[in-house]
Amino acid sequence: MHNSNGKKLLLSSVCQPFGEKYGDGFGVSFEGSHQLMWAQGIFRSRGTTTQWGIDFIAANLEIPTTTLHYPTLKRFIREIKKGYDYIGIAFVASTLHKMIPMIEAIRKHAPASKIVLGGYGTALGDKVVPYADYICRGEGVEFMRKLLDEPVDAPIVQPVITQQQSLFSMPVLGKVGYVFAGLGCPNGCDFCATSHYFKRRHIKFLPDGPSILHAIQRLRRIYPDMVDFWINDEDFLLNKSRGRGFLEAIRQSDLPPLSLSIFSSVKALSQFTASELVEMGIDWIWVGYEGKRAGYAKMQGRPYPELFADLHQHGISVMASMIIGFDYQTPEIIQEEFEELMSLRPSMCQFLIYGPAHGTPAYDRLKAEGRFRPEVMGDYTKQDGFYLGFNHPHIGPDQMLEIQRNLGRKEFERLGPSVFRVVDDWLAGYVNLRGHSIERVRAKAQQCKEMSHRTAVLLPASMKYLNSAGASRLKDLQQRLSEETGPMNKKERLLSKLVPAMLRYTSLKLRTNIGQQPKFTRRTFRMEKHPLHLATPQFVPESPGSLKTK
Repeated sequence: MHNSNGKKLLLSSVCQPFGEKYGDGFGVSFEGSHQLMWAQGIFRSRGTTTQWGIDFIAANLEIPTTTLHYPTLKRFIREIKKGYDYIGIAFVASTLHKMIPMIEAIRKHAPASKIVLGGYGTALGDKVVPYADYICRGEGVEFMRKLLDEPVDAPIVQPVITQQQSLFSMPVLGKVGYVFAGLGCPNGCDFCATSHYFKRRHIKFLPDGPSILHAIQRLRRIYPDMVDFWINDEDFLLNKSRGRGFLEAIRQSDLPPLSLSIFSSVKALSQFTASELVEMGIDWIWVGYEGKRAGYAKMQGRPYPELFADLHQHGISVMASMIIGFDYQTPEIIQEEFEELMSLRPSMCQFLIYGPAHGTPAYDRLKAEGRFRPEVMGDYTKQDGFYLGFNHPHIGPDQMLEIQRNLGRKEFERLGPSVFRVVDDWLAGYVNLRGHSIERVRAKAQQCKEMSHRTAVLLPASMKYLNSAGASRLKDLQQRLSEETGPMNKKERLLSKLVPAMLRYTSLKLRTNIGQQPKFTRRTFRMEKHPLHLATPQFVPESPGSLKTK
């Protein structure tokens, strides 16, 4: 172990509270589900998404390290007074206003600490230079190892990070384990901050299929019942040989059917059959729908209607990301593309406004063309995908915002709650795959049956909170669940009678802003006697109310 010379490191996310009343843009949240289901009210699944990058860095250093996820400024100040040699803060452009008070606090209460800034916010360039002693622009582990004079080529360790989602204020399914397969994306879409932040490189933390499998198995040794995993990689399966290697590793393993969520593209997915994806355990995919004439290389492959239908029939949910604001788009074209997307019945949707993110070709082009809107480009809180930052040839800023918000509302009105669309996918997977020739696929079908049946208790009460079309869809789903997976038993019928109270409680929390802030998490790495690879999370709630977010 490298000698840290008694030095200590603190890494932190930005501070809570979050919300427009605290100066945040509409799209800023501590929950990933906000950008996808903000219009779905009580039907939005909830769960604090930690700033996992700082834990990843912490797990791969030798210096004793503490990480903070969403402290209040008061708690942050209390921590920095403990005397850290280095204090790092991760932020993005739209949270710059949250980072600045933290810097001021460090300089006042811990003036001897060296300040390190990281995250996509560092793409702001000279804007952030005055705030830091060191700025990490790129992959954080390598940067910090160099800064701290630690071995740069030391093996990469997967940190232990999990998340628990809730629906109607109740935990749903099991814990989700995070597997960090890679960073960056070679596709290079002109708007993508991620791709260009890493200079269109794909940094493989897990270089082949067996290494991905081993990361899953390691988490299962800690959490033996865990089957839900998020594989963090910008376009998982784009590297065909690694994807094939993972499929073969899964086939040779004794793992039960998994439930994997991934980012991917049409180009990558077209290299595999839907049955092969099911064998891997993939049942939730984030796919870029973008705009029909956007012309990105990643969109080439199987036609969207064919791909989406095939995935749904195999029990795989599709989260489709649509972008509005391309130069070719008029309000009429946006509506046409939206209608086509709705015909594909995506399980979830994201609607973002095409934006000039710092460090991207789109930023350079729009700046060179003199098309920036200074009232947005000078206000970093609005650089979150929910505001128009440039002069569009056909659509004004207020109209673009109205269109974007309306798309989110119309999707919910037309297709109903995303969580029950996912249930519909599970049911389709069970019905279509229960007689499959491959044993692992049949086992996945059985898992789909069990997951979909468990949700039947939620349907009767949920219908009362939807419009007539939405209620009709749920009634049909309820009937099909009963026919295919069996009616609710006595215990399930009793549970269903408790759901109305949970719906009312969830609605009350939303109306009164109770429990709408993230749970604070403090983790230590090598500050105590536990080994590096078993860093123990310490969950410390800020207040009794914060416990209600999960």
